[in-house]
Amino acid sequence: MNKDTFAVREPLPLVTSPAVLQRAMLYKLNSCMGARGELLVPCIPGMLDYYMKLIERLFAALGRPMPEERKSQLRGMVESKLEEGFGVSPTSVLVVQYESVKPPKTGMACKFAIRSPTVGEHYQSWLDTRKSPLFGSHPDAKVMAIAAELAPRGKLRVLDVGGGTGRNALPLARKGHKVDVLELAPVFVEKLQAAAEPGLPLEVMEGDILDPLVRMRPAYYQVAIATEVTSHFRSTDQLRLFLAKMCDYLATGGLLLFNIFLSAEGYEPDALVRQMAEQAWSTIFEGKELVGAMEELPLTIISNESAIEYERQHLPPEAWPPTSWFQSWATGRDVFPIADGLPPMELRWILCRRT
Repeated sequence: MNKDTFAVREPLPLVTSPAVLQRAMLYKLNSCMGARGELLVPCIPGMLDYYMKLIERLFAALGRPMPEERKSQLRGMVESKLEEGFGVSPTSVLVVQYESVKPPKTGMACKFAIRSPTVGEHYQSWLDTRKSPLFGSHPDAKVMAIAAELAPRGKLRVLDVGGGTGRNALPLARKGHKVDVLELAPVFVEKLQAAAEPGLPLEVMEGDILDPLVRMRPAYYQVAIATEVTSHFRSTDQLRLFLAKMCDYLATGGLLLFNIFLSAEGYEPDALVRQMAEQAWSTIFEGKELVGAMEELPLTIISNESAIEYERQHLPPEAWPPTSWFQSWATGRDVFPIADGLPPMELRWILCRRT
């Protein structure tokens, strides 16, 4: 073909089909549309498959279905972030930030971030958003019963681990018992110190019982209590560390009272259940794990009883339930919201003697 010749193209056909024109207009419309937002999910590694389906459905609903070749890549990123966040804190949240890309490209662009509030920050938000008293207006019935049994007319040396706002520590101190409180959350330390009357035999220390550098008086206390503390633990190693330190602080013959979520006999929680329980501040242990954590420690279990049943029977009628959330939490329904049955876990009162 020389320079004086050129190709002759057939004229394009006229398109009048409503269906074809509709598809063309939708293509144009989609090129002018955009989507941007955030999806927040708890950092629970065992929920990876569920989260991936959720993301795929979201993108498809926004008109940006995920290409097959990208699914594996995105899955790897989400999996890595879930494990990272859960490793930092069971209450970490994965933030999936998404935005549609501009034409001629298609699909969604994603970024990932992890938010991991500390326990102290969580409790600060409780103080900011919830009505007082946060944990109830009356002390634990079991705590007061133990104190009354040990010293009906005398004074006890008491260690309150995770004393919170002083629901147990203040009534004990007002009865004349010498109470030392170890509290993790700075906001609760301040609140408890402000609530203590001058001259009350009460000392408050900020610290984490699991911190090796945090030490209390050795072989000194006649009673140690830890209510709603083990529900924050993340392993049997942490449970054993807690029990070992209690043995260090208790005098021979002293009593340790704590509550703990135990699985029902014959039920073995899997990895996902344990992750969900940690996320709900309801860390679950099997009975054999509690026994293993106590192995070779100078502790003997005196009693093991349902916390919710004991408190229901012994608290004054006007003090039951202690909070709006206690019954759901103590029965395991924060992990398994079952309406017509009992979850396979329960909060138990464990009373031990230091031998």
